[in-house]
Amino acid sequence: MDSFFTSGVMSDSFFTSVMDELAQTADDDPELADGLRWLDDQAQRRGISFYDMAFEVLYRREYSISDHKAWLDSRN
Repeated sequence: MDSFFTSGVMSDSFFTSVMDELAQTADDDPELADGLRWLDDQAQRRGISFYDMAFEVLYRREYSISDHKAWLDSRN
């Protein structure tokens, strides 16, 4: 079984497994599905994988709170 951290960084296989499970749960959660579609769209625009994009958003904190608020406001 993968450990949660490998040298201080979450292992790739653990992260992809968590993201895959999250995507499966999105079938029952339209708001989650919308967020994952946004991640996928951003990944395609940047030419990176969905997993890399999710990592950037979750761990690198590249996106400010105002970016998240703008996305949320655009949904309303």
